[in-house]
Amino acid sequence: MKTHIINIGFHIEHIYKPIAEYGAKKAILVYSKDNEDYIKEDDLKKVDESLKKAEELCSMLGIECEKVRISGIEFEKNVEILRDIIKKEDEVIVNITGGRKITSLALLYASLYEFDKVFKIVYVHKKRIIELPKIAHPFKLTNFERKILASLNEREKTISELAEEFNVSLPAIIKYVNSLEKKNLIKTEKIGRKRIVKLN
Repeated sequence: MKTHIINIGFHIEHIYKPIAEYGAKKAILVYSKDNEDYIKEDDLKKVDESLKKAEELCSMLGIECEKVRISGIEFEKNVEILRDIIKKEDEVIVNITGGRKITSLALLYASLYEFDKVFKIVYVHKKRIIELPKIAHPFKLTNFERKILASLNEREKTISELAEEFNVSLPAIIKYVNSLEKKNLIKTEKIGRKRIVKLN
């Protein structure tokens, strides 16, 4: 039987149909409740109500239920958290319908990284299941490579700046930069004696 990882927001209409269609042994409810200025107290209560209803539905269906709270705005961290969750399960159905858009995107990214563990990626629209195509992520990036990309997302940097930022030797950082350049994720440019690194 399968594990459903479901993004939860203000409603639970999207939960039942995929569980009924594909079967389930467990549902993992992913939600975020960030204490940001733009988030109203009523919105947080709606999330709590949805979680309670989802747990009641799982109990009624005899399905194990877990809750995972993540911070909606910490995208890269959330991708890693969700990847770890997917890795621990045997066969996963990812339901990206509800909840915050950025959380759904993190769940989608995680499922593409852990392509082999994911059985289906679904979106429920008016009680109709839309299956998204499973596309294997083209690259297996290390955590350190992802950190380099995140750093370059701020601005372009020299090889020396990257080595200093991550406290590694020049030969080590050059090795990682060359690897990322071969994957066409970054490009480098020689200016004088400096080698500038930027996102592609």
